[in-house]
Amino acid sequence: MLLDNGFIFVSGVFMLLRHLSFKSLLVASLFVVTLIPSLALVQTWWHLQQLAEQVDQNQRQALLLSESIRIFSSQGELFERSTRQWNVLREESYSQVGKEALSALMQLAARLERQDDAGLRRLGRALSEWGKQSLALLDGGEHPVAAWSAQYESLSGLGAALESRIRQLGEVQRKQWDSNLREKRQQADRVAILSLCLAVFSGLLLAWLLVRPLQQLRGKIAALSQGVRGQSWLMSAPADIVQLAAALGELDHRLARLEEDKADFFRHVSHELKTPLAAIQEASSLLQDQIPGPLLPSQQEIVAITLSNTRLLRQRVDALLRHDAANWLAQPLDMRVHELHALIEDAAASMRPLLQQKRITLELSHDSLQVPVDSEKFRTIIDNLLSNAIRFSPVGGVISVATGREADRTWVAVIDQGPGIAPENHTLVFQPFYSGPAPVGEAPGSGIGLTMVKTFAQLMGGDVESLPAAKGAHFRVWWPCTS
Repeated sequence: MLLDNGFIFVSGVFMLLRHLSFKSLLVASLFVVTLIPSLALVQTWWHLQQLAEQVDQNQRQALLLSESIRIFSSQGELFERSTRQWNVLREESYSQVGKEALSALMQLAARLERQDDAGLRRLGRALSEWGKQSLALLDGGEHPVAAWSAQYESLSGLGAALESRIRQLGEVQRKQWDSNLREKRQQADRVAILSLCLAVFSGLLLAWLLVRPLQQLRGKIAALSQGVRGQSWLMSAPADIVQLAAALGELDHRLARLEEDKADFFRHVSHELKTPLAAIQEASSLLQDQIPGPLLPSQQEIVAITLSNTRLLRQRVDALLRHDAANWLAQPLDMRVHELHALIEDAAASMRPLLQQKRITLELSHDSLQVPVDSEKFRTIIDNLLSNAIRFSPVGGVISVATGREADRTWVAVIDQGPGIAPENHTLVFQPFYSGPAPVGEAPGSGIGLTMVKTFAQLMGGDVESLPAAKGAHFRVWWPCTS
């Protein structure tokens, strides 16, 4: 069948798809999707051709049978009339006319004997036998009237049988035509449905062949952006996507090497900066304690300034190292379900000395919520928010920690009674190294703590925001309920 050959061709096309480029695969998909309906149309055209040939054959058969009826009727009538006249008048001319009519009937009999229908062949043989008997009567001279009457009755019976058989054949042909037409229509319907299903299936398959490698590539790129290194970039995909994956694999390898170099650099910086800073700080402390000897008031002031700035510089170096580690050297998330109140309690316990020093009251929410978080990163978030709130809270103030769940997200809010944040600075406070006005008597902050809060919140699929408050600062961290 033509459609079967089309299926074999389509299968061969699928075997070649993986060697094509993305653009070529799009063209191939359009070709395959349009090929199947085209084959169905060709097969439908073939069925119509067969029906047309059958109609033409039936028309020729009908014309032949109609001509046979006409010849039988006209020549039979001529034979009967001429032989009756010959029997009465005995003129040779009537006998000759009868023989000519009989010859035409004998030719008709020979034609009927060559037909495919068995009934027509039997009628042809019967008509031929009748013709021989009639010819014998014409050549034999006088015969009883009864013999000729029997011949006339036989001829009339043959005519009636011929007409009946031709009507039967016409009915058979009509039924056969209806059956063939119905069968071809059903075949056309089946082919149309099958071709439509195959076209849809082929379209979906080709779409899957196109979309699947792109989805895989997108997932690998997302993992790459999350810090996952050393992925396998081997893919079964169009040639240009394979080349793109290979280029991304090379980028992955280079990023891994850069991060290793960066880690080595930070370790080196940590040693090279913190060691001399520690020595300077220790020496300044000895001078401040006047271990080498008494200092003048002006000298003590200079030593105090040196010690203060040394501590500030060391604090900022530590914060810088922690910030870069959070951004570039973060390990994959360890998301597990924890009890939210217990995590906050643990973080608050480490802050008790600072809270007691400033006589600050810490109010914690007692909502029992099970949340999926990375416990270490969540601890860093709470530590930084509480440390920031304690730093800016007045002596004897109150810090509130509230929790809740809205729709598909969980949130933690930390609210203090400090000076608050100006509306224009609600987004600036999360930028690296931004530091607002420091509390009275304290050095400016490093500007890294809230940046780390935002970084870790986003790593867990959430974010942090600074909300307007009547008094103090109001920070709220949220993340999805299912991460």
